[in-house]
Amino acid sequence: MRDLSGKIVLVTGASSGIGRATAQLMASKGAKVVVNYNSNEKGATETLTAIRELGGECIAIQADVTKKDQVEAMVHEVISVYGAIHILVNNAGGGIKQSTFMNMTEELWEETYALYVKSVLLCSQAVLKDMLPRKGGKIINVSSAAARIGGAGESIHYASTKGAVNTMTVGMSREFIEHGIIVNGVAPGMVETSFHDKFAPDENRLERFVASVPMKRAATPEEIAEVICFLASDTANYILGETITVSGGR
Repeated sequence: MRDLSGKIVLVTGASSGIGRATAQLMASKGAKVVVNYNSNEKGATETLTAIRELGGECIAIQADVTKKDQVEAMVHEVISVYGAIHILVNNAGGGIKQSTFMNMTEELWEETYALYVKSVLLCSQAVLKDMLPRKGGKIINVSSAAARIGGAGESIHYASTKGAVNTMTVGMSREFIEHGIIVNGVAPGMVETSFHDKFAPDENRLERFVASVPMKRAATPEEIAEVICFLASDTANYILGETITVSGGR
């Protein structure tokens, strides 16, 4: 039901975690996958190896998705190699310093918004230049359940970026559906990735977080990838402007 044969997919931040799991799953469904990374070249190589072991076709491209010139160069390279981009997964992210609201610096606020919001703008704009003339494509924005919880105490800056991504998802879906382009999102809760090691190094805090999840466990990256792949497939062609929360009930 989720055949992606012949599709060209660009996954940002695909060197680990949700991005890697998504790239691998989409490749297993027949897509040709572009693995974007910024600094984790080793991780990107591991993603490529895993995909090729599945018999999939893929390339890796280094680009800082907060920089317009690098994003445009990346998209140009993808199109020069594969001829088009049919699916964009805006997944790039990284470890962000915790801060209470009153101790928040302008620099941390702006850095967080660049990584999680500006990147969605720049990557989507660049890919849409290819999608619009072809009258088709899909964009999936990776948000977070934190957008609904608010991140009070130490991560309002991060949670608010994901609220912005949710709003962008709705707005983009309304603007581009007349061109045959479908935009949706996925909002994971806690996932077993290195993100939490960087963002919340307090092990006891993670245990408390898991205890607050009705299912009493974190998700695997593969479980989030399944939902992203579903939205990317023709099975989900009548879903528009939605952000599906995958949080174990939290």
